[in-house]
Amino acid sequence: MDYQTALLDEFKVITFDIRGDCRSDRSSEQMTMIQLADDTKRILDANNIDKAVICGYSNGACIAQEFVLSYPEHTAGLIMIGAYYEVSSFLLEKEYRIGIWAAKNKLMTLLSLALAKNHFRDKELAKVMYKEIKRTNHQMLTNQYTIGLNYSCADRIQEINVPLLLIYGAWDYYIQSYQHLYRRLVSDTEVVYIQRTKHQVPTRSSVECNAIIRGWIRRKNLLRNLK
Repeated sequence: MDYQTALLDEFKVITFDIRGDCRSDRSSEQMTMIQLADDTKRILDANNIDKAVICGYSNGACIAQEFVLSYPEHTAGLIMIGAYYEVSSFLLEKEYRIGIWAAKNKLMTLLSLALAKNHFRDKELAKVMYKEIKRTNHQMLTNQYTIGLNYSCADRIQEINVPLLLIYGAWDYYIQSYQHLYRRLVSDTEVVYIQRTKHQVPTRSSVECNAIIRGWIRRKNLLRNLK
C-alpha cells in the first residue's frame, strides 16, 4: 500500500495480494485460512526473514491471527487494525454477505468502485486502486469472503503469546467490542483509537496509523527480535 511506504525509512515493509486478489494469480486449490497463513510464511521465507511483526487489516487481521497461531516462533509481534476473531455482530455479518453476493454475481465493477471510494480520499489513487481491485477473480473473492465469514479463533486467542497492538477507528462502533476478549486473554495487549475515523484506518488515517505502529514497535523494542 502506498500509504505504508512512510515506514520504509525504519522498517522493511512487505505487502502482498492474497490468492486471486488484484495481481495475484488464481489458485485451483481450495482456499482456507490456514493456507493463507502458510502463504504468508512462504513470503517471509522467500525474503529470508525468520521473524517478523505481522500486521493485518479487517479480514486480513484474521489471516494475521492464523499466522501467529500457526507460526508463533516466527512472530515478534502482532498488529491488527479493525480486528475481530469471528463474525458475530449483525452488521459485520451483513457486510460479508453483501460482499459474497456481489462477488458471486460477478459485480466486480460495483464492488471495486465501492471499496476504492470508501478507502481512499485521493481521487487519483482511488482510480488506481479501482483498476487494481477490478483485477480480482470473482470466484476467489467469493471464497475469501466465505472463509472470513466462517472463521473463528475465539477458543485459541489465549495462545497468542506475543505483544499485541489493536488499532480501531473511533467511529467503527460495531467492531470495537471485539477488543474485550483480546484484552482478557492476551496479557500484553494495547488498544488505540483513532479519532474521526471509521473502519478504513490504514488509508483514511494513514499518518496517525503509521505513527502508532512506529511508536509501538520502538516502545516494545521489537526490532531486536527481527531477523
